[in-house]
Amino acid sequence: MDETTNPIPQQEAPAPVLRNYTTLEACFAWFAFFAGYIICRVFPVIVDPFGGFLLVLMLFTVTAIVLKVRKAAFSPASLLASASAIVCSAALFVSSNPALQFFSYIYALLTYCYFVYAATGNSLEKGLSNYLLLDYARAIFILPFASAKQLFKAMSSGKAQASAELIKKVLTGLAIAVLPTMIVLALLSYDSSFSNLLENIFDFDSFDLVSHIISLFCAIPLGMYIFGLFISSVEKKCAITWTKDEFSASVQRKQIAPLITILSAVIPVLFLYVVFFISQWQYYISGFTGVLPEDFSYAQYARNGFFELCTVSFINLVILLAVTLFTRRQAKLSSVFLKALSIVFSLFTLILIATAVAKLVMYINYYGLTPKRVYAASFMIALTAIFLLIIIKQFVNRLRVAAVSTILCVVLFTALSLCNADGLIARYNVNRYINGTLATVDLEVMDDLGDAAIPELVRLSKVLAVQEDGNIQLRQQLNNMLRREVEDMREREDDLFSFTIPGARAEKALREYNIQQTMLNKKEGTT
Repeated sequence: MDETTNPIPQQEAPAPVLRNYTTLEACFAWFAFFAGYIICRVFPVIVDPFGGFLLVLMLFTVTAIVLKVRKAAFSPASLLASASAIVCSAALFVSSNPALQFFSYIYALLTYCYFVYAATGNSLEKGLSNYLLLDYARAIFILPFASAKQLFKAMSSGKAQASAELIKKVLTGLAIAVLPTMIVLALLSYDSSFSNLLENIFDFDSFDLVSHIISLFCAIPLGMYIFGLFISSVEKKCAITWTKDEFSASVQRKQIAPLITILSAVIPVLFLYVVFFISQWQYYISGFTGVLPEDFSYAQYARNGFFELCTVSFINLVILLAVTLFTRRQAKLSSVFLKALSIVFSLFTLILIATAVAKLVMYINYYGLTPKRVYAASFMIALTAIFLLIIIKQFVNRLRVAAVSTILCVVLFTALSLCNADGLIARYNVNRYINGTLATVDLEVMDDLGDAAIPELVRLSKVLAVQEDGNIQLRQQLNNMLRREVEDMREREDDLFSFTIPGARAEKALREYNIQQTMLNKKEGTT
């Protein structure tokens, strides 16, 4: 029989299998939407810091319970990540520094993504991995979007379907009722008694209502993101996207530069460092000896070249990464030269960092501490640790520099966030002034420290009050500042979500100051 007249019927492609969500997954979908709404309500987190901490705690706790019910095998990396996020987020109420609060909150939310990703077995490599940052990138940018649209299907599936249908019907009815309700309300508002009654019943802030509505709308994409992350991680989607092998192959493809080209590119830079150290030896050694160069004030000396030195140190790190990434590995000689180059660059950078630290210490000894000086010191400590690890790596080949550096930076940032840095700065400056090693207390800086500085300012006011030959101008400025803080405290609308430990300490100190001033005024009036 002719095949042209009787073609073989082609089989149709099988229809895609629709995902049936369990009751647990449907409940988590609703939780994801609720969590998105709460994220919007605590934004910006500096307004409701304790609310942000409770949100982080809720996210990790509920998700861990759901994953445990699903028999997830929590890896050590996922457990450590969750612990670090919760501990770091405690800075939201331990500290009153807005910058540290914000970045602690962001770190906790990003680490939540990694926690879900790693707890479901998606990590590219077990243990302490140099692919840690790649895992973070996959968890944040890839997996959530692969299943984001599944939120609505999950919310209306399984036993939750009846509830979802009921909510849908109720919302539809309310939407239909808006127009006739507004018309009837307009017609009946002629009666003053009726209008007054409505005002008493519906006494609310219209701005607050709009804020809640906006939060509900924004909760939709955030809920889609959270649930998409969960489902993609559970189903191990995108397993072939940004894999370990792809990354390693990509790195190898980029190793195209001959060793002689790399040496020609970096030796002039090293030569400049040698010339720089020789020409500026006397100038920069002053930072270690504590002797100020001629024609320089402490501020001029500390600032002159400080940020340039920090920038050069960071550029050196980029150069080392580029050398490692692009150098062609042809023979054992290349490996030896690369190790030597890494050691020399690291040593030169450590000298630059030490010089910058010496200048910063001299600056602090003369002018005291500020948040920017603390941040600069922390940044240089982190750079020092990274370059020391690079040197150690040349002798201990098994060392995972990228992973250990990331962990050290997280530990350093967590310590900075939890130590109440602003309170320590205020205490340091006040102690230095009381001991006579600091010429004055910069009240402008202390005011910028917020609640954390209040207890120390109250302590300073008590010391100045008993010093007959004390700084009268400083005493007056300080009392004016504290009186303003007392008035601000009376106007505060405190609630649980805005609670911070420095804020509570500040209120206690201000009450003591207010009582002290009241008693002093009574005493002066009696006299």
